[in-house]
Amino acid sequence: MDKIEKALRAIPLRDRSRIEEAIILLLARKLETLQCGKLQGYDCIYRVRVGRYRIIYYDDGDNIVIKAIKKRNESTYRAV
Repeated sequence: MDKIEKALRAIPLRDRSRIEEAIILLLARKLETLQCGKLQGYDCIYRVRVGRYRIIYYDDGDNIVIKAIKKRNESTYRAV
């Protein structure tokens, strides 16, 4: 099990379903429906806000790689 799956299992079911929906939209590149933002100081690293959680991902134009899923107050941006 990788760290993203492990992080998802630790999230309460109510929040997990919303995060999973956001991941599906993210991987389908339907970014206009998500609250995406570029991380300052990085070229290809972005964040998606889903309630109290943040999905940190890398997008090089061809691939999207999810780097972390954490609560906003858990030093989310240090996971990059």
